[in-house]
Amino acid sequence: MKKNYLYLVSLLILLTNCQEQSILPPNSPNFLVILADDLDYSEIGCYGGEIPTPHIDQLAKEGVLYTNFYTAKEDAKTRAMLLTGTSQALIPTTNELQKEALTISQLLKQAGYRTLMSGKWNLGQNRVDAPVENGFDQSFALMEAQSNHLGNKRYFPAIFRANNNIQEISEDFYTTQYFTRQLLSFLSTNKKKQQRKPFFAYLSFTAPHYPLQASERAIQNFKGQYEEGYSAIYQERLANQLSVGIHVGIDNLAIPAWDNLTKETQMYEAKKMEIYAAMVHEMDKYIGQIIDYLKIAKQYDNTVIIFLSDGGITKMEATQFTTIDNSLENLGAANSIVALGTNWESLKLGNKGNQIKTDFENTIKAPLIIRSPLLIGQEGSRDKKQRTVLDITPTILKLINLPHPSENYFEEALVLEGKSIF
Repeated sequence: MKKNYLYLVSLLILLTNCQEQSILPPNSPNFLVILADDLDYSEIGCYGGEIPTPHIDQLAKEGVLYTNFYTAKEDAKTRAMLLTGTSQALIPTTNELQKEALTISQLLKQAGYRTLMSGKWNLGQNRVDAPVENGFDQSFALMEAQSNHLGNKRYFPAIFRANNNIQEISEDFYTTQYFTRQLLSFLSTNKKKQQRKPFFAYLSFTAPHYPLQASERAIQNFKGQYEEGYSAIYQERLANQLSVGIHVGIDNLAIPAWDNLTKETQMYEAKKMEIYAAMVHEMDKYIGQIIDYLKIAKQYDNTVIIFLSDGGITKMEATQFTTIDNSLENLGAANSIVALGTNWESLKLGNKGNQIKTDFENTIKAPLIIRSPLLIGQEGSRDKKQRTVLDITPTILKLINLPHPSENYFEEALVLEGKSIF
């Protein structure tokens, strides 16, 4: 009797393993989802922006660039929708995920993927809310909505978790760099058995979200670029967008005349935009490091890369701090807390045709680029159809023909609201 029991257990384990392996199609692609924080589409090079973003631009040349993509207005809701494909993923009044809102990381992990996450989480701050409790094998996560980009000063309450352990950060900490290096570490140091699995990697930057902070070296790259002021930069962006075939109307732009500002105010405003541009450019540089790794590891040609932002603008002004140094010379340093401000935010091209869009629509308009080896013949194309952040999870599932549990009557899972883009 005991032998028969052991035989049945062994057979059950074998059948279970076979079933798990059969879920995953042969040569399944890797997935890399890169999320920027409050980056407007009009600022990226391939969308006609003046900030150099060569690596993001190259993804657009090799993939599809979307010109009518929308997110949710709230940061946490966008991230929840991105990872689950449902707008009902968050528990009301909190940023925590409902257990019935299954994440793409949970689904892919169950299918046989290794799942990795580095960066901003903002979906609950407690231990039980951590990425490793929501389908990620490994993670380094900023649990809150924001933090300093530089150093370890706690102007904002911030908890960083390495897997599920709180981790202190050092004085030379730089969010964009550290998040990238953590993901590279996860990708490169897994055991050989794990490395044979395809991966799902989620790189969630905090750049270029407030506060504006970057190294002096990075800021110097943009010295003087914004001294001509608001209108000149807006006209440059508009002309660039028209030149790359993205039509954005302009009408009654309500910003102060640059010449009416004092010289000191002009220098201060220009410096803020220099820092912002440095943050975007640095993000692009570190995206390049991820791409270089994938090429060296011979994984690039089998990796679907999805680049997007969680929204367009945040008209935030930094006035609540009194113990910082926001002098012109110190702007961008670890002990400066400054936002881009209403006037520069107003320049983000939020018009549709010849009609001014509302602040709400401007806030949720965002860039989306998908570079996929599965999309033969679509390289460098444009997609003008309306897409939303709800479509990302269904798209990933469709690319590997993986059904969603909500399709099973017996599964307690929230139904997908988005649709596959392909």
